[in-house]
Amino acid sequence: MIVCPECLNSRLKDQINNILCLSCKKEYFKKNKFIDFTSSNSNNTEDIANKLWGEDLFNKLFSTPKHYINIKNEFQDDWRNFLKGKLIEIGCGSGSDTKYFSDFSNITHVTSIDIGKNTYNLYKYFKNRMNINIYRASALSLPFSNNNFDILYSYGVFHHTTNPKKCFEEAHRVLKNNGAMYIYLYSDHKNNLFKYCGIKIEKYMMFLMKKLSFRIQNIICFLLSPFMWLVFSLPSFLIKILGFEEFAKKIPMNWGTHPFSLVNDLKDRLMAPINHRFTKNELYKMLDGIGFKNLKINEKSTGIFLFCNK
Repeated sequence: MIVCPECLNSRLKDQINNILCLSCKKEYFKKNKFIDFTSSNSNNTEDIANKLWGEDLFNKLFSTPKHYINIKNEFQDDWRNFLKGKLIEIGCGSGSDTKYFSDFSNITHVTSIDIGKNTYNLYKYFKNRMNINIYRASALSLPFSNNNFDILYSYGVFHHTTNPKKCFEEAHRVLKNNGAMYIYLYSDHKNNLFKYCGIKIEKYMMFLMKKLSFRIQNIICFLLSPFMWLVFSLPSFLIKILGFEEFAKKIPMNWGTHPFSLVNDLKDRLMAPINHRFTKNELYKMLDGIGFKNLKINEKSTGIFLFCNK
């Protein structure tokens, strides 16, 4: 059930061009069945995030990789056992994973949200699919009632918000009892000297990048990609061929496949308004405190993969 994200009241009045909450009087833009739940609650961080992911990085449908494959490979048994029923995807981007989940036989319905304006393009594309709903909304204040979904999926989103703990609390609220949550997050990589040093450099570069215009930041990421591929990805590939696969995984940016394959990764790391990084112990403590159970947290060279139940 849809509720007002401000007060969680379900008394919503459907008007011509907006939805009015009869409890707190907040209004949200509406066009056909599409609702923008961020319209009255925007801030500077959300504006920057929308410019990065809503207008630039994800400006084409299905332009991003199918990230679900990475989580599926990490939790194969849990993927088979829990991937059924109603699913919510938080941070659907260009819709690659939304499309996959909607075609999955055990998924009865997919609800996808994102902070970006691109959500309206996704809505128009999927509007004839009866098992998909697309909304523009924030992970910090989900416009859904309690105990609503069987599965919650989010890849690389919570660490870019102002309050990741609040995101997990919202996730817990909208999941049904024993519902499953699959998440990917940034790791602090304190156990990997190469990557830990890289993160320190990344933070300094983020500080400098914020002083530049959005257009200049884009150009820098585009020009940096071939350099990063040559310095990190290519050597990692060659080391892997020589049989030292585990060592190759410790090298930053080891997943680049061609000189410009790292552009979006660089934008994600250097242009994002916020980058939180976590340790496994921090996540265990946080999620256990919120009320999640059956925690499985796998730290890999690319980041942290998380599965748990409510």
